[in-house]
Amino acid sequence: MPIAADRAARERQAGSFDAARYVEAIWIAQAAPYWNKHAKPLDQLSTRIDKDLDVVGAAEGRKAGDGSPWTFVTQAEGRVISVKTQVRAGAVTIDVGGKPVDVLVGPVVSGSALRDSLPFVTFNDFSNQIAFAEVGGALTRRALRQVRPVADGLKPGDNVRFLGVFQVGKGGDPVVVTPVRLERVGA
Repeated sequence: MPIAADRAARERQAGSFDAARYVEAIWIAQAAPYWNKHAKPLDQLSTRIDKDLDVVGAAEGRKAGDGSPWTFVTQAEGRVISVKTQVRAGAVTIDVGGKPVDVLVGPVVSGSALRDSLPFVTFNDFSNQIAFAEVGGALTRRALRQVRPVADGLKPGDNVRFLGVFQVGKGGDPVVVTPVRLERVGA
């Protein structure tokens, strides 16, 4: 275990928890490698999800708990349709294989998809639900630090690649991605 992760674990147990420091400790050592390793192509996932969500979820997704939606790690390339960064809940809409996909770029991003995608970040690891919730927010803020500057420079027609997480409660739900990486590709 890296020293920073060990320190974060000890802070959790002592009640002096700092979610941002915890996230920094796991981001490079655990979270980013996990997302990179488990990301599945979005076009393949979405087609299979529409046919049988629970089968695909059991094979490729994760549920944070009973009653939680399925969480999937994905990646895709596409063409930017629209960019809305001048609003609080900013998003970049990307055409991925003929389907529009919203990639959330904040500054406000609701939900805990990033946290819920990580099997090594569980509710029982924290002293209370507030600390667990703070980790979700800290993960999202950490992701947006690298995603937001890219989003601010995008315009319709740009080609992009992203890696991120989305949650689905039932087949046919729209795909809304919380990204951990967003980059412009091509000329």
